[in-house]
Amino acid sequence: MTFSKKHVGTVDIDIVLVDASLDSVQRPERRAIAALSIGVEANDAYFAVAELRDAVDMVGKRHPGGQAKLGRILGTRCDDYQRAIYYALAGRGASHMLDDLDWLAAILEARGRVSREYAVTTPIPPYVAAEPDGPVGCFTPSFPLGSSWRSFRVG
Repeated sequence: MTFSKKHVGTVDIDIVLVDASLDSVQRPERRAIAALSIGVEANDAYFAVAELRDAVDMVGKRHPGGQAKLGRILGTRCDDYQRAIYYALAGRGASHMLDDLDWLAAILEARGRVSREYAVTTPIPPYVAAEPDGPVGCFTPSFPLGSSWRSFRVG
């Protein structure tokens, strides 16, 4: 079965991210992660944030392997998108980090649906290379967590 995209003109899939990044009512870290997501390919952005969100949740719930998963994400030699999102939220409290990742994932999931159904403008990719633009940390499976992780709420 072949699906064709709906033609209603060209849709800018980044408009919600742009609006969120400029919305003074949003917390600064939400504005930052929205801005960091502008131009990232729709499916890549969603799955990257969903993976990061799962790792943060695992670490917060002290799931065996959670820190190793987060360390793998932060230490992967790919573009810097996941690291940029993580470090924009780091130190602000693990529960807030999880809430912000949930918020961003919901926006990115809807953005991905729109990109699959409609003709969309091709965003200008924010990354010019598929590899990191600087040193990448090496993390042991049990790297030390900062005090902001003590505020993690389960539920």
